[in-house]
Amino acid sequence: MIDRKQLWSLAEETMRAFAPFYQDAMQDAIQDWGATRDNWFGLSLARGSDPAPFTVGRFHALYPYTAREQFAQALEALAQLELLERVGEDAYRLTDLGRRAVEEVYAAAHQGLEAIQPLPADEMAQLNGLLYRLVEATLGAPEPEEKWALAYSRWTDPGAGASGSVLTDQYLTDLLRFRDDAHLAAWQPYDVSGHAWEALTFIWRGEAGTAEELAEKLPYRGYSAEAYAETLEDLVDWDWVEKATDGYRVTEKGDALRREAEDATDRYFFAPWACLDVNEKNQLHDLLTWLKKALHELAESDAEAA
Repeated sequence: MIDRKQLWSLAEETMRAFAPFYQDAMQDAIQDWGATRDNWFGLSLARGSDPAPFTVGRFHALYPYTAREQFAQALEALAQLELLERVGEDAYRLTDLGRRAVEEVYAAAHQGLEAIQPLPADEMAQLNGLLYRLVEATLGAPEPEEKWALAYSRWTDPGAGASGSVLTDQYLTDLLRFRDDAHLAAWQPYDVSGHAWEALTFIWRGEAGTAEELAEKLPYRGYSAEAYAETLEDLVDWDWVEKATDGYRVTEKGDALRREAEDATDRYFFAPWACLDVNEKNQLHDLLTWLKKALHELAESDAEAA
């Protein structure tokens, strides 16, 4: 029997293997509108929220591991380019110009994906049939009740008439976004900030042991070593971590709590996978394995030809 975690790990690896075929095109497209190459995602979320305004608070709630100020700056930069308009304090709505821009960004991504046919059409159709059933089951899952990341992901679905690669990338992205929703639902009942939770996670995994290491490994989060030092002291006060000779280590209480959250994440995330039987999960595993291999070979061939 296929292990669910191994199957999802394979799905993530396959999704990442698509990146060389569209990533640069997306970044070039948003840059053509005057924005920095990495500031397209806020525009995508605003499009997913449309016609309701998209707020800094919602952005931070979706990705609470990053300093709130960074989201405010990203959305304001898009407003300065008239791609968004302010409609209240820290609230923004897509402009007509912004709608054109974000649709061009995704059109560029889809064009790159349409240029490749990594597997025969019938195999891609089988794969996408299985993945679409997973996405549908996920949308209908009763828990977690809030699925904001998944909801914002769905607007980019071009419909059944799109190429196989475009649809596979869409469905895998949808599932990844739901994984975000599931993990947020799992740990937020502990009433802890996002960067404190991430610090605990890095210590729990043995990926960092000091405030300096956290700041070094997570520079894109916008927190200094001093901020992480304060966070670590909070974790000590809660008995989630303790000081050791070479930094901090997770306590028995912290370990149990972190494992509990991981189990809850898996419970939420994998519940919809019951829509596939054992044979279908085996088929999904085989198709993803072949697809990942084919994508890597295509990327290597393109690199050699460049």
